[in-house]
Amino acid sequence: TIADVATAAGVSVPTVSRILNGKEYVAEETRQRVHEAIQALGYAPHTQARRLRGGASMTLALHYPIESPHELSSVLETPYITGAAAAASEKEYFLNFLMSQLTPDSLLTMYRSNQIDGLILLQVRMDDWRINLLRQQPYPFIMIGRCADLDGLSFIDLDFELAMRQAFDYLVQLGHRDIGFLTYPEDWRIRGIGPAVRSLDGYRQALNEYGVHSCYREIGLNSVEEGFEATLDLLQENPNLTAIVTVRHLTAAGSIKALAQQGRSVPGDCSVMAVGFGGNLASVVTPSLTTLEWSPYEISYEATLLMTETLAAQQPLTKQLLVPPQLVVRESTQ
Repeated sequence: TIADVATAAGVSVPTVSRILNGKEYVAEETRQRVHEAIQALGYAPHTQARRLRGGASMTLALHYPIESPHELSSVLETPYITGAAAAASEKEYFLNFLMSQLTPDSLLTMYRSNQIDGLILLQVRMDDWRINLLRQQPYPFIMIGRCADLDGLSFIDLDFELAMRQAFDYLVQLGHRDIGFLTYPEDWRIRGIGPAVRSLDGYRQALNEYGVHSCYREIGLNSVEEGFEATLDLLQENPNLTAIVTVRHLTAAGSIKALAQQGRSVPGDCSVMAVGFGGNLASVVTPSLTTLEWSPYEISYEATLLMTETLAAQQPLTKQLLVPPQLVVRESTQ
């Protein structure tokens, strides 16, 4: 027990407790003696007991609302989960991953019943009922994403508007003027889901800046075939396309397949680039994909650290971070 450690080290129980909790103002010699006693006795702090005494669950929740668990692999990048889990573990928090469609009552009950200390929200909508509810409560939360009204809220999000402008900057500099765009599903835009709304806004900003013709489709994200069919549709609308931008690497693979069927080479006759996450897919597609990309692992990791920082401060912290994409030029553009 902690009392055994204190006796072996010749210090008080509160001193051992301060050292275990990483508190300052303990002499280094005392700290070393306590650690030697811990090692000699094989003492392990009872984390759950410490949680109960502190009145906190030491549990965070990552909420991604989806209609069916079968959708999970097609709409959410696994690194979002692993990044949050790694950061939570470092700070000695448990992490629950929630996929259910919560109700206002069930959401508040998680806090009030001490099931969670903080909530990390994914799939944030421009007008999100979860945020509207929680900003009226004393319960801490962080967004991976952005709603429309950000006053007093903390978030980390991908800069989708900037990504679209950078994609067009890059392609226009290469000489392209007829550029197609395959973006998020129409249903996402109608429901106000941030990436769909903001990517389309960025696309329209790029159109206005360069005075180029609008040519886009809102499609599903789940398969190469959706990109294939949508690309054929774009080519029917504008046979003179010389570049296509997609928001998923799978969609880009479908575009390359459709262009090949039409006897058009990539990048000789048409350049293709993807904006978003794709892991190793960008390198294994032939030709390898030029991308504007982010790391979902790092974003989720940093959001979770921000959540634990807020909890440690025991007061609201307002931190807002937009993450720019990184341009990686590969073989699919020229």
